[in-house]
Parts: sequence; structure tokens; C-alpha cells
Amino acid sequence: MRLGFIGTGSITQAVVTGLLRSDVSFEHLALSPRNAETAARLAGLDGRVQVCASNQEVLATSDVVCLAVIPQIAADVLSELRFESRHHVISFIAGIRLDELRRLVRTESTIVRAIPLPAVAECKGSTAICPPDALAKSLFSALGKAVEVDDEHKFDALSAVTATMASFFAVLEAQASWLVRQGLDYDAARSFLSGYCVGLAHDTTRGVEPFTELIEHCMTPGGLNEQVHTELSKRGTYSHFSDALDRILMRLEVRA
Repeated sequence: MRLGFIGTGSITQAVVTGLLRSDVSFEHLALSPRNAETAARLAGLDGRVQVCASNQEVLATSDVVCLAVIPQIAADVLSELRFESRHHVISFIAGIRLDELRRLVRTESTIVRAIPLPAVAECKGSTAICPPDALAKSLFSALGKAVEVDDEHKFDALSAVTATMASFFAVLEAQASWLVRQGLDYDAARSFLSGYCVGLAHDTTRGVEPFTELIEHCMTPGGLNEQVHTELSKRGTYSHFSDALDRILMRLEVRA
């Protein structure tokens, strides 16, 4: 397999790093010259990684082409390129739907959308794929979890839940700040909470039971977990997530 990346930003960096750590077999991996510092650093990791002189050279030397440019410049960048029907195109570009991608690529190539999350660099990330595609699933399953959906509404919904990253860290910061008020140093609070979260996240990967079962497993009648969960539920804390995600999904679909 010959892989190529148009755009060399943070997503490309995460995916390439993960590929080099995984058991994915590829002949070579071509990078566009954009963001030369990142491209050069990635090329220095493995002899199979090459920085091309132009985006068109990336296409010329690749069979699987990942599009990783920002949406604002996507039309300009793609309109200058000559894709071929042999190219298997995987787009990471947010907000540009399949019909628009096909118009920009201007071939009968296979085109799919994907959302690789940062932890793919550690081969522990989730990636949404639309529509289902055997090659993309094989590629991203090696970097963590690959979840295929059959329409772009579902894909947008998966994209919407990734808008909770800042909120996740904000919850941790609220807990760390509370621990500091109890007399702990911030570094100690942060270290404890980091390990605590890793443990909880690991529990989600050990089985396939619904999250509701994990909730029940954590609580004993009259226990401390039950007290916090009941108080937050009565205050409507969890329902705020659903309301916020509804608005994110609406924003994504209106933009599209």
C-alpha cells in the first residue's frame, strides 16, 4: 500500500505517528510540503516516509490519499489537483460532505470521510468512517477503534460528540481545583486524577456492556458514588450534555 497525505497538520501527524507504531504494512508514505517542520520531523522517523515537492507529487506516488487540509482552503487546494480513478480517497476535512468532495475530486474514485481522534497516535483512538469501507476500517482499526456508519447524519452525530473534549478536561479541572482547596498541591491532584481517569477509561474497553451497567456497578445503595450521581441527576447535569449536543449537531448540518 502506498499512502499519501494532502496537508501536514495535527491530524496527519497523529495518524502517521500511529501508523508507524502499528503493524500496518505499507510500501511508502508521502507527505505534502505544507508545514515543512512537521513533515520533516515525521520523515525523520522512518525511511519509508517521504516529503514531496508538491501536492500533485503526493497523488502521483500514492494509491490511498488522505485529505487533511482545513475546510477554509479545501476547495482551492483540491481544485488544483488531478485525481485518478485508482485513488482511494479518505477525507478528514470537517464539514465537507461526500457529494461536495466528489465534485472537488472530479473522478470516480472511492471517497470516504473519517474523523481520526488524537489518540490514534498511540493506537488508542476512535475513528468514525462514512460510508462503510473495508480499506479505511482496516487502516484505522490498527490505530484503535474504527466505527462505520452508513449515512452522514450519523457521521455528523459522532462528530458532534467530539465537541465534548474541552468539557471533559473542564470537569477534571473542577475536581483538581476542589482538591487544591482541601490542601493538596495542584500537581498531586492532577497526577491522581490522570491515573483515575485512565483506570475508568480502561474499564470501558474490557467489555461491551452498556454504560448504564457500569454506572450501576460503581454504586452501592447509600454509597458515595450513588450520592453524587443522584445529586447531579436531580440538577439535570447530564441532560445539559444532550441539549448542547443537539445544538452542535444542528450547527454541523446547517453548515453542511
